[in-house]
Amino acid sequence: MEKKHHLGIFILVITLLLTMLTPSALAFQVKLHDRGHNVIEVQKYLAGLGYRVSADGIFGKETEDMIKDFQQQNKLKVDGIVGETTFQLMKKLISEKVSYELYIVDKGDTLSGIAKSRGISVRAIKNFNHLGSSRIRVGQDLKIPRQESAQNVKTSSPEVTKVEKIYYKVKIGDTLSGIAAKRNLPVEEIMNANQMSSDFIKAGQEIVLPITNFKEKAVSSKNSASGSKQSNKASDKKEKVVYQVRRGDALSTIARMYGTDVDTIRRNNNIQGDKIFAGDKLIITNYSRGPFSLQKNSLSWPVRGRITSPFGWRKHPIKNKRLFHNGIDIAVPKGTSVTAAAAGKVTYSGWMNGFGYTVIIDHGQGIETLYGHNSRVLVKKGVTVQRGQKVALSGSTGLSTGPHLHFGVLKNEKPLNPMNFLP
Repeated sequence: MEKKHHLGIFILVITLLLTMLTPSALAFQVKLHDRGHNVIEVQKYLAGLGYRVSADGIFGKETEDMIKDFQQQNKLKVDGIVGETTFQLMKKLISEKVSYELYIVDKGDTLSGIAKSRGISVRAIKNFNHLGSSRIRVGQDLKIPRQESAQNVKTSSPEVTKVEKIYYKVKIGDTLSGIAAKRNLPVEEIMNANQMSSDFIKAGQEIVLPITNFKEKAVSSKNSASGSKQSNKASDKKEKVVYQVRRGDALSTIARMYGTDVDTIRRNNNIQGDKIFAGDKLIITNYSRGPFSLQKNSLSWPVRGRITSPFGWRKHPIKNKRLFHNGIDIAVPKGTSVTAAAAGKVTYSGWMNGFGYTVIIDHGQGIETLYGHNSRVLVKKGVTVQRGQKVALSGSTGLSTGPHLHFGVLKNEKPLNPMNFLP
Protein backbone atom coordinates (compact mmCIF):
# COMPACT_ATOMS: atom_id res chain seq x y z
CA MET A 1 0.00 0.00 0.00
CA GLU A 2 2.82 2.38 0.91
CA LYS A 3 4.54 1.81 -2.44
CA LYS A 4 1.28 2.51 -4.30
CA HIS A 5 0.81 5.69 -2.25
CA HIS A 6 4.32 6.94 -3.15
CA LEU A 7 3.75 6.01 -6.79
CA GLY A 8 0.51 8.01 -6.81
CA ILE A 9 2.26 11.09 -5.40
CA PHE A 10 5.07 10.71 -7.95
CA ILE A 11 2.58 10.55 -10.86
CA LEU A 12 0.74 13.59 -9.49
CA VAL A 13 3.97 15.61 -9.25
CA ILE A 14 4.98 14.63 -12.80
CA THR A 15 1.51 15.59 -14.09
CA LEU A 16 1.73 18.99 -12.40
CA LEU A 17 5.20 19.63 -13.84
CA LEU A 18 4.06 18.70 -17.33
CA THR A 19 1.08 21.03 -16.95
CA MET A 20 3.36 23.88 -15.91
CA LEU A 21 5.62 23.28 -18.89
CA THR A 22 2.90 23.24 -21.54
CA PRO A 23 3.25 25.80 -24.38
CA SER A 24 0.34 27.82 -23.01
CA ALA A 25 2.11 28.25 -19.68
CA LEU A 26 5.36 29.26 -21.36
CA ALA A 27 3.68 31.60 -23.86
CA PHE A 28 4.46 35.33 -23.82
CA GLN A 29 2.05 37.39 -21.72
CA VAL A 30 2.04 40.86 -20.17
CA LYS A 31 -0.95 42.71 -18.77
CA LEU A 32 -2.07 45.68 -16.68
CA HIS A 33 0.32 46.56 -13.79
CA ASP A 34 3.14 44.31 -15.10
CA ARG A 35 6.63 45.79 -15.28
CA GLY A 36 9.97 44.96 -16.81
CA HIS A 37 11.82 44.12 -19.99
CA ASN A 38 8.89 42.37 -21.71
CA VAL A 39 6.70 45.44 -21.17
CA ILE A 40 9.40 47.67 -22.68
CA GLU A 41 9.54 45.37 -25.71
CA VAL A 42 5.77 45.61 -26.19
CA GLN A 43 5.81 49.40 -25.78
CA LYS A 44 8.57 49.77 -28.37
CA TYR A 45 6.62 47.62 -30.83
CA LEU A 46 3.61 49.87 -30.21
CA ALA A 47 5.76 52.94 -30.90
CA GLY A 48 7.00 51.32 -34.12
CA LEU A 49 3.40 50.78 -35.18
CA GLY A 50 2.56 54.47 -34.75
CA TYR A 51 1.28 54.66 -31.18
CA ARG A 52 2.51 57.55 -29.01
CA VAL A 53 3.80 55.59 -26.03
CA SER A 54 6.72 56.03 -23.66
CA ALA A 55 8.80 52.87 -23.22
CA ASP A 56 9.01 53.12 -19.42
CA GLY A 57 8.52 49.41 -18.69
CA ILE A 58 5.25 50.00 -16.80
CA PHE A 59 2.09 48.42 -18.23
CA GLY A 60 -0.33 51.15 -17.19
CA LYS A 61 -3.85 52.03 -18.31
CA GLU A 62 -2.54 54.03 -21.26
CA THR A 63 -0.57 51.05 -22.60
CA GLU A 64 -3.57 48.79 -22.03
CA ASP A 65 -5.82 51.15 -24.02
CA MET A 66 -3.33 51.14 -26.91
CA ILE A 67 -3.20 47.33 -26.87
CA LYS A 68 -7.00 47.20 -26.94
CA ASP A 69 -6.99 49.58 -29.91
CA PHE A 70 -4.39 47.40 -31.68
CA GLN A 71 -6.44 44.26 -30.97
CA GLN A 72 -9.61 45.90 -32.22
CA GLN A 73 -7.93 47.18 -35.40
CA ASN A 74 -6.61 43.69 -36.14
CA LYS A 75 -9.77 41.75 -35.22
CA LEU A 76 -8.25 40.03 -32.19
CA LYS A 77 -9.85 39.34 -28.83
CA VAL A 78 -10.03 42.78 -27.19
CA ASP A 79 -8.85 42.22 -23.61
CA GLY A 80 -5.82 44.53 -23.30
CA ILE A 81 -3.56 41.54 -22.53
CA VAL A 82 -0.55 40.89 -24.76
CA GLY A 83 -0.65 37.15 -25.21
CA GLU A 84 1.28 35.10 -27.74
CA THR A 85 -1.17 35.85 -30.59
CA THR A 86 -1.10 39.63 -30.08
CA PHE A 87 2.68 39.67 -29.53
CA GLN A 88 3.48 37.62 -32.65
CA LEU A 89 1.17 39.78 -34.80
CA MET A 90 2.93 42.94 -33.56
CA LYS A 91 6.30 41.42 -34.46
CA LYS A 92 4.99 40.32 -37.86
CA LEU A 93 3.61 43.78 -38.71
CA ILE A 94 6.89 45.42 -37.68
CA SER A 95 8.95 42.94 -39.72
CA GLU A 96 6.77 43.47 -42.80
CA LYS A 97 7.54 47.17 -42.94
CA VAL A 98 11.23 47.15 -42.06
CA SER A 99 14.28 45.15 -43.13
CA TYR A 100 15.29 44.31 -39.58
CA GLU A 101 14.22 42.70 -36.33
CA LEU A 102 13.81 45.10 -33.41
CA TYR A 103 15.80 43.79 -30.45
CA ILE A 104 15.76 45.39 -26.99
CA VAL A 105 19.01 44.77 -25.12
CA ASP A 106 18.51 42.75 -21.91
CA LYS A 107 20.71 42.37 -18.85
CA GLY A 108 23.80 40.28 -19.65
CA ASP A 109 23.56 40.78 -23.42
CA THR A 110 26.70 41.42 -25.47
CA LEU A 111 26.89 42.50 -29.08
CA SER A 112 28.90 39.39 -29.98
CA GLY A 113 26.35 37.14 -28.25
CA ILE A 114 23.42 38.77 -30.05
CA ALA A 115 25.25 38.54 -33.39
CA LYS A 116 26.05 34.85 -32.82
CA SER A 117 22.43 34.03 -31.91
CA ARG A 118 21.23 35.65 -35.16
CA GLY A 119 23.95 34.15 -37.35
CA ILE A 120 25.40 37.47 -38.53
CA SER A 121 28.59 39.42 -37.81
CA VAL A 122 29.11 42.06 -35.14
CA ARG A 123 30.27 44.42 -37.90
CA ALA A 124 26.96 44.02 -39.74
CA ILE A 125 24.99 44.99 -36.62
CA LYS A 126 27.32 47.92 -35.87
CA ASN A 127 27.10 49.23 -39.44
CA PHE A 128 23.32 48.83 -39.55
CA ASN A 129 22.92 50.77 -36.28
CA HIS A 130 25.75 53.28 -36.93
CA LEU A 131 27.49 52.19 -33.72
CA GLY A 132 30.96 53.54 -33.06
CA SER A 133 31.78 50.81 -30.53
CA SER A 134 30.57 47.40 -29.35
CA ARG A 135 29.28 48.84 -26.08
CA ILE A 136 25.52 48.37 -25.58
CA ARG A 137 23.14 49.24 -22.71
CA VAL A 138 20.18 47.49 -21.13
CA GLY A 139 16.99 48.79 -22.78
CA GLN A 140 18.80 50.02 -25.91
CA ASP A 141 17.08 49.41 -29.25
CA LEU A 142 19.10 47.37 -31.73
CA LYS A 143 18.04 46.80 -35.31
CA ILE A 144 19.15 43.30 -36.31
CA PRO A 145 19.30 43.20 -40.12
CA ARG A 146 17.84 40.22 -41.92
CA GLN A 147 20.33 38.03 -43.74
CA GLU A 148 19.88 39.79 -47.08
CA SER A 149 20.18 43.21 -45.42
CA ALA A 150 23.32 42.11 -43.59
CA GLN A 151 24.82 40.98 -46.89
CA ASN A 152 24.06 44.38 -48.39
CA VAL A 153 25.76 46.08 -45.43
CA LYS A 154 28.88 43.97 -46.03
CA THR A 155 29.12 44.04 -49.78
CA SER A 156 27.45 47.14 -51.15
CA SER A 157 29.80 50.06 -50.79
CA PRO A 158 28.11 52.30 -53.41
CA GLU A 159 25.81 54.04 -50.90
CA VAL A 160 27.25 56.34 -48.27
CA THR A 161 25.11 58.02 -45.60
CA LYS A 162 26.06 61.64 -45.09
CA VAL A 163 25.68 62.80 -41.51
CA GLU A 164 25.81 66.46 -40.60
CA LYS A 165 27.19 67.00 -37.10
CA ILE A 166 25.50 69.81 -35.23
CA TYR A 167 27.05 70.93 -31.95
CA TYR A 168 24.55 71.85 -29.26
CA LYS A 169 25.34 73.56 -25.95
CA VAL A 170 23.19 72.21 -23.12
CA LYS A 171 21.05 74.82 -21.34
CA ILE A 172 19.69 74.83 -17.80
CA GLY A 173 16.63 72.60 -17.66
CA ASP A 174 17.56 70.57 -20.77
CA THR A 175 17.15 66.81 -20.77
CA LEU A 176 18.55 64.43 -23.35
CA SER A 177 15.07 63.11 -24.13
CA GLY A 178 13.79 66.67 -24.62
CA ILE A 179 16.66 67.58 -26.96
CA ALA A 180 16.11 64.33 -28.90
CA ALA A 181 12.37 65.01 -29.24
CA LYS A 182 12.92 68.54 -30.58
CA ARG A 183 15.44 67.26 -33.15
CA ASN A 184 13.33 64.18 -34.02
CA LEU A 185 16.24 61.90 -33.03
CA PRO A 186 16.34 58.71 -30.94
CA VAL A 187 18.08 59.27 -27.58
CA GLU A 188 20.31 56.27 -28.33
CA GLU A 189 21.71 57.89 -31.49
CA ILE A 190 22.76 61.00 -29.53
CA MET A 191 24.31 58.82 -26.83
CA ASN A 192 26.20 56.76 -29.42
CA ALA A 193 27.42 59.89 -31.22
CA ASN A 194 28.80 61.24 -27.93
CA GLN A 195 29.93 57.85 -26.50
CA MET A 196 27.74 58.39 -23.42
CA SER A 197 27.18 55.64 -20.89
CA SER A 198 24.11 57.38 -19.39
CA ASP A 199 21.59 60.05 -20.39
CA PHE A 200 22.89 62.50 -17.74
CA ILE A 201 23.79 65.93 -19.15
CA LYS A 202 24.64 69.24 -17.49
CA ALA A 203 24.31 72.90 -18.42
CA GLY A 204 27.25 74.18 -20.51
CA GLN A 205 28.12 70.74 -21.87
CA GLU A 206 28.54 70.57 -25.66
CA ILE A 207 27.07 67.54 -27.40
CA VAL A 208 26.94 66.35 -31.00
CA LEU A 209 23.55 65.93 -32.66
CA PRO A 210 23.88 63.50 -35.61
CA ILE A 211 21.42 64.73 -38.26
CA THR A 212 21.19 62.43 -41.29
CA ASN A 213 20.77 64.61 -44.36
CA PHE A 214 20.81 62.37 -47.40
CA LYS A 215 22.39 59.41 -49.17
CA GLU A 216 24.40 59.73 -52.33
CA LYS A 217 26.34 57.38 -54.61
CA ALA A 218 29.97 57.11 -53.63
CA VAL A 219 32.31 58.25 -56.40
CA SER A 220 35.81 56.82 -56.67
CA SER A 221 38.70 59.25 -56.52
CA LYS A 222 39.59 58.29 -60.10
CA ASN A 223 36.14 59.21 -61.40
CA SER A 224 35.83 62.32 -59.27
CA ALA A 225 39.10 63.69 -60.60
CA SER A 226 37.70 63.81 -64.13
CA GLY A 227 35.01 66.28 -65.07
CA SER A 228 34.35 67.99 -61.73
CA LYS A 229 31.50 70.09 -63.11
CA GLN A 230 29.72 67.05 -64.52
CA SER A 231 30.16 65.06 -61.31
CA ASN A 232 28.78 67.96 -59.24
CA LYS A 233 25.67 68.09 -61.41
CA ALA A 234 25.26 64.33 -61.20
CA SER A 235 25.57 64.27 -57.42
CA ASP A 236 22.98 67.05 -57.16
CA LYS A 237 20.49 64.87 -59.06
CA LYS A 238 21.24 61.88 -56.84
CA GLU A 239 20.72 63.80 -53.62
CA LYS A 240 18.17 62.19 -51.34
CA VAL A 241 16.40 63.51 -48.27
CA VAL A 242 15.53 61.17 -45.40
CA TYR A 243 12.15 62.06 -43.89
CA GLN A 244 10.92 60.47 -40.65
CA VAL A 245 7.17 59.90 -40.70
CA ARG A 246 5.19 61.55 -37.90
CA ARG A 247 1.87 60.36 -36.51
CA GLY A 248 -0.92 61.64 -38.80
CA ASP A 249 1.31 62.00 -41.87
CA ALA A 250 0.06 60.84 -45.26
CA LEU A 251 2.03 60.16 -48.45
CA SER A 252 0.10 62.91 -50.23
CA THR A 253 1.01 65.58 -47.65
CA ILE A 254 4.67 64.51 -47.58
CA ALA A 255 4.80 64.62 -51.39
CA ARG A 256 3.25 68.09 -51.41
CA MET A 257 5.67 69.25 -48.70
CA TYR A 258 8.65 68.39 -50.91
CA GLY A 259 7.11 69.27 -54.27
CA THR A 260 7.28 65.69 -55.56
CA ASP A 261 4.64 63.01 -56.25
CA VAL A 262 3.31 60.03 -54.32
CA ASP A 263 4.33 57.45 -56.95
CA THR A 264 7.98 58.53 -56.75
CA ILE A 265 7.97 58.12 -52.97
CA ARG A 266 6.34 54.69 -53.30
CA ARG A 267 8.96 53.53 -55.84
CA ASN A 268 11.90 54.77 -53.76
CA ASN A 269 10.67 53.04 -50.62
CA ASN A 270 9.03 49.87 -52.05
CA ILE A 271 5.64 50.89 -50.63
CA GLN A 272 2.48 49.19 -51.82
CA GLY A 273 -0.63 51.34 -51.31
CA ASP A 274 -0.75 54.37 -49.02
CA LYS A 275 -0.08 52.86 -45.59
CA ILE A 276 2.86 54.39 -43.68
CA PHE A 277 3.73 54.28 -40.00
CA ALA A 278 5.06 56.84 -37.52
CA GLY A 279 8.82 56.35 -37.22
CA ASP A 280 9.29 55.10 -40.80
CA LYS A 281 12.17 56.76 -42.65
CA LEU A 282 11.29 57.60 -46.24
CA ILE A 283 13.79 58.38 -48.99
CA ILE A 284 12.65 61.47 -50.94
CA THR A 285 14.12 62.15 -54.40
CA ASN A 286 13.22 64.46 -57.31
CA TYR A 287 12.07 67.09 -54.85
CA SER A 288 11.78 70.77 -55.71
CA ARG A 289 11.93 72.13 -52.15
CA GLY A 290 12.79 71.09 -48.63
CA PRO A 291 10.35 70.61 -45.76
CA PHE A 292 8.62 73.64 -44.28
CA SER A 293 10.69 75.53 -41.73
CA LEU A 294 9.96 78.57 -39.62
CA GLN A 295 11.87 81.69 -40.56
CA LYS A 296 11.12 85.31 -41.45
CA ASN A 297 8.51 85.53 -44.27
CA SER A 298 7.80 81.77 -44.14
CA LEU A 299 4.15 82.54 -43.21
CA SER A 300 1.68 84.82 -44.95
CA TRP A 301 -0.84 87.01 -43.13
CA PRO A 302 -4.09 85.05 -42.61
CA VAL A 303 -6.02 88.36 -42.50
CA ARG A 304 -5.06 92.03 -42.79
CA GLY A 305 -5.94 94.20 -39.84
CA ARG A 306 -4.79 95.99 -36.69
CA ILE A 307 -3.06 93.93 -34.00
CA THR A 308 -5.06 94.54 -30.84
CA SER A 309 -3.21 92.12 -28.56
CA PRO A 310 0.39 90.98 -29.17
CA PHE A 311 2.08 87.72 -28.15
CA GLY A 312 3.13 87.48 -24.50
CA TRP A 313 1.91 88.38 -21.03
CA ARG A 314 -1.17 90.59 -20.77
CA LYS A 315 -4.15 91.40 -18.56
CA HIS A 316 -6.97 89.22 -19.94
CA PRO A 317 -9.84 91.44 -21.15
CA ILE A 318 -12.53 89.07 -19.79
CA LYS A 319 -10.91 87.15 -16.93
CA ASN A 320 -9.32 90.42 -15.69
CA LYS A 321 -6.08 88.79 -14.57
CA ARG A 322 -2.52 88.54 -15.92
CA LEU A 323 -2.26 85.58 -18.33
CA PHE A 324 0.04 84.53 -21.16
CA HIS A 325 -1.35 85.25 -24.64
CA ASN A 326 -0.02 82.50 -26.92
CA GLY A 327 -0.76 84.21 -30.24
CA ILE A 328 -1.70 87.56 -31.75
CA ASP A 329 -5.19 89.07 -32.06
CA ILE A 330 -5.95 90.81 -35.37
CA ALA A 331 -9.08 93.00 -35.48
CA VAL A 332 -11.18 92.44 -38.63
CA PRO A 333 -14.90 92.72 -39.42
CA LYS A 334 -17.05 89.61 -38.93
CA GLY A 335 -17.11 87.45 -42.09
CA THR A 336 -13.60 88.42 -43.29
CA SER A 337 -11.90 85.59 -45.23
CA VAL A 338 -9.27 83.78 -43.13
CA THR A 339 -6.56 82.11 -45.26
CA ALA A 340 -3.94 79.45 -44.52
CA ALA A 341 -0.59 81.00 -43.63
CA ALA A 342 1.22 78.06 -45.27
CA ALA A 343 0.39 74.78 -47.00
CA GLY A 344 -0.47 71.85 -44.76
CA LYS A 345 -3.03 69.37 -43.48
CA VAL A 346 -6.05 70.38 -41.38
CA THR A 347 -5.86 68.47 -38.08
CA TYR A 348 -8.69 70.28 -36.28
CA SER A 349 -11.82 72.01 -37.53
CA GLY A 350 -14.67 72.78 -35.16
CA TRP A 351 -15.54 74.20 -31.77
CA MET A 352 -12.74 74.57 -29.22
CA ASN A 353 -13.33 75.86 -25.70
CA GLY A 354 -12.11 79.44 -25.40
CA PHE A 355 -11.28 79.80 -29.11
CA GLY A 356 -14.79 79.10 -30.44
CA TYR A 357 -14.81 77.87 -34.05
CA THR A 358 -11.18 76.98 -34.71
CA VAL A 359 -8.99 75.58 -37.48
CA ILE A 360 -5.55 74.03 -36.85
CA ILE A 361 -3.21 73.26 -39.75
CA ASP A 362 -0.20 70.94 -39.48
CA HIS A 363 2.71 72.01 -41.72
CA GLY A 364 5.05 69.12 -40.84
CA GLN A 365 8.17 69.05 -38.66
CA GLY A 366 5.97 69.66 -35.59
CA ILE A 367 4.84 73.09 -36.87
CA GLU A 368 1.16 74.08 -36.58
CA THR A 369 -0.86 77.27 -37.06
CA LEU A 370 -4.11 78.00 -35.21
CA TYR A 371 -6.97 80.25 -36.34
CA GLY A 372 -9.51 81.01 -33.59
CA HIS A 373 -12.78 82.90 -32.82
CA ASN A 374 -14.18 82.33 -36.34
CA SER A 375 -17.87 82.66 -37.17
CA ARG A 376 -17.60 79.68 -39.52
CA VAL A 377 -15.05 77.04 -40.56
CA LEU A 378 -14.79 76.21 -44.28
CA VAL A 379 -12.53 73.14 -44.28
CA LYS A 380 -12.84 69.67 -42.79
CA LYS A 381 -10.33 67.78 -40.68
CA GLY A 382 -7.97 65.71 -42.85
CA VAL A 383 -8.00 67.89 -45.98
CA THR A 384 -4.85 69.38 -47.44
CA VAL A 385 -4.81 73.15 -47.98
CA GLN A 386 -2.51 75.46 -49.91
CA ARG A 387 -0.94 78.71 -48.72
CA GLY A 388 -3.51 81.50 -49.14
CA GLN A 389 -6.49 79.12 -49.36
CA LYS A 390 -9.64 80.24 -47.53
CA VAL A 391 -10.17 78.12 -44.39
CA ALA A 392 -12.66 80.14 -42.28
CA LEU A 393 -14.65 83.33 -41.86
CA SER A 394 -13.68 85.58 -38.96
CA GLY A 395 -16.01 86.22 -36.04
CA SER A 396 -16.21 86.56 -32.27
CA THR A 397 -17.04 83.06 -31.02
CA GLY A 398 -15.66 81.60 -27.83
CA LEU A 399 -14.09 83.84 -25.17
CA SER A 400 -14.01 87.07 -27.17
CA THR A 401 -14.85 90.77 -26.73
CA GLY A 402 -15.36 91.55 -30.43
CA PRO A 403 -14.72 90.38 -34.02
CA HIS A 404 -11.09 89.40 -34.54
CA LEU A 405 -8.82 86.50 -35.46
CA HIS A 406 -6.59 84.82 -32.92
CA PHE A 407 -3.57 83.59 -34.89
CA GLY A 408 -1.16 81.19 -33.19
CA VAL A 409 2.03 79.37 -34.23
CA LEU A 410 3.23 76.25 -32.43
CA LYS A 411 6.39 74.14 -32.73
CA ASN A 412 6.09 70.74 -31.03
CA GLU A 413 3.07 72.18 -29.17
CA LYS A 414 5.10 75.11 -27.80
CA PRO A 415 3.64 78.54 -28.72
CA LEU A 416 5.90 80.92 -30.66
CA ASN A 417 5.51 84.59 -31.58
CA PRO A 418 3.88 84.68 -35.06
CA MET A 419 5.44 88.09 -35.76
CA ASN A 420 8.84 86.40 -36.11
CA PHE A 421 7.67 84.51 -39.20
CA LEU A 422 5.35 86.98 -40.95
CA PRO A 423 6.45 89.47 -43.66
